[in-house]
Amino acid sequence: MLSSHSEVIDQSIVLLQSLNDYEYQDVCLPLFSVSIGQHMRHIVDHFSSLMRGMDSQHVDYNYRSRQSDTETSLLIAISQLQQIKAWVLCLTEAQLDKPLNVISDINVQSSHPGTVQSSIARELVFCVSHAIHHYALVKIIRQLQGAQVDVNFGVAPATIAYQQSLQN
Repeated sequence: MLSSHSEVIDQSIVLLQSLNDYEYQDVCLPLFSVSIGQHMRHIVDHFSSLMRGMDSQHVDYNYRSRQSDTETSLLIAISQLQQIKAWVLCLTEAQLDKPLNVISDINVQSSHPGTVQSSIARELVFCVSHAIHHYALVKIIRQLQGAQVDVNFGVAPATIAYQQSLQN
């Protein structure tokens, strides 16, 4: 499982290494209101929340580093994703099974954080799935910028497996 999660993180690193600073910060108005950098910062925030919460057994997805250097610096984003990948690859079975409480705002109209019980493994699956969802948006932004993007970027592994089964 961990190597699969690592591969998903690698997808973003490879994509980011193909960008320049302008493309990373570009907002493709009117179709998008955020840049690739802002999507990447959001992805990093979720993984960082999980990493921070591992010791305290409390993961707070409401805590974000909005308007941080991750949004504007390709080098910082790539470095943070490499650190996340290294962390993922060092996790043990005992750590994956560790229980924790997850805090997340669940109300659109007002701030109303909810808390649920989970595990490191389950939240890692969430962070990876969440990243793939954002990759799909990043893929569209890159295509609007005139770039070719790997056909599997932003596609869920189950969808890729299904599509491959149709070709057999």
